[in-house]
Amino acid sequence: MSPWHLVTSDAISLLPWAVTRAEFLATARDTGGDGACLVFVISDEIPPGARAGYAQLIIAYARANEPVTIDREGTSVLLITEGGVEAGATVADRVFGLMRRISLETTIRAGVAALGGDAEVSIATARRRAELAAPSSTVLEG
Repeated sequence: MSPWHLVTSDAISLLPWAVTRAEFLATARDTGGDGACLVFVISDEIPPGARAGYAQLIIAYARANEPVTIDREGTSVLLITEGGVEAGATVADRVFGLMRRISLETTIRAGVAALGGDAEVSIATARRRAELAAPSSTVLEG
């Protein structure tokens, strides 16, 4: 029996550090108005089989104790529990900087949205913003 707690629902692969979408949403409900959702979208040029590796890097580069959930396309959603949109932008910049060290920063884009009353809406807004962003950049509005 494996000692790892494996995530199987809504996750791209069995990443032991990710939380399920349900766990993410439950934590988001408890976070309050100082939270934000930070979404990283992986470039279409990256094959689906390589996306789990990206998700693992983003999880590794996230702030401690902030949940990350991964959808089937490899999109990583981080819950920023304190500091709102500005903190989300700071985390995104740090992830881009770390990805730059291994020349992968241009293969991801980020979007941030304030955590409102419905976390699913915040996730969708942050994802839409990430899809509008240029490679290696973050969109906070739109």
